Amino acid sequence: MTPELDSILRHLSVASDYWLVTDEFSAIEGFLDPIEGYALLLLARLGPGVGTIVEIGSFAGRSTAYLARGAKRGRREKVVAVDHFQGSPEHRPGGEHAAALVAGGTLRQAFEANLARVGLRDWVHVPGLGSAEAVAGWSHPVRLLFIDGDHSHAASRFDFESWSPFLVPRGLAVFHDIGTFDGVTAYYEELLAAGAYREVLSVGTLRAVARQD
Repeated sequence: MTPELDSILRHLSVASDYWLVTDEFSAIEGFLDPIEGYALLLLARLGPGVGTIVEIGSFAGRSTAYLARGAKRGRREKVVAVDHFQGSPEHRPGGEHAAALVAGGTLRQAFEANLARVGLRDWVHVPGLGSAEAVAGWSHPVRLLFIDGDHSHAASRFDFESWSPFLVPRGLAVFHDIGTFDGVTAYYEELLAAGAYREVLSVGTLRAVARQD
């Protein structure tokens, strides 16, 4: 086989995997675009550093599944899914996506079932706590921090400033819904303007930052 054909086959293998994973996870309710999800999968599998993967805001488990699939493939760290499973403000009564919450006001049962169905429950730890409660008792290094909880400016700032001290050297913090929700977008722009962090990845509404060298 020629080097050119070998390269083509490798690219086709990646494209095929993208579509297969997208199809497998499509039934998991969520607001994450497939290309954003696949980016999380690659970051979880191949991203720099050694430490825990922490997700702030899991909803019904779509982003969790992408992260866990990547980590499991790479035989790397499990995902810690930090969520109270009561939804962000936009998911509660009167919010833009209020209908997404299941009966009883919690997504925990749906989250667990979704991960089990795609064979990833064993690669996810679920404290069952909100961000503030979880970080209060946290002491582990983090290599990948995914922030997708309450999208307000105040909550985005809290999540980043509370969890980022645990990032390992070369560790990445990833924000979702940049350009979609005003609060998290404004905070993200302020973070870049402050100069301590630089953007290293942009996919859809997903943005990843690393500390400046």
